[in-house]
Amino acid sequence: MRDIALIGAAQQVEHHEIAVYGTLRRWAEIIGRSSDAAILESIEGEEEKADELLTRIAGTVNMQAAA
Repeated sequence: MRDIALIGAAQQVEHHEIAVYGTLRRWAEIIGRSSDAAILESIEGEEEKADELLTRIAGTVNMQAAA
């Protein structure tokens, strides 16, 4: 159960980071900072990959906890 709680907390952080980087990217696009927007988009993508990894790990851990 501890692992499930830790994974859940980590995913909350990732979701927050995805939202923040997405917002900052959009603002950069609006004010014409395309190079900054590209960097933020790349960072946002890395956060999405981290969230996907946590989702896969959670699936395994949740099944183990249920057993």
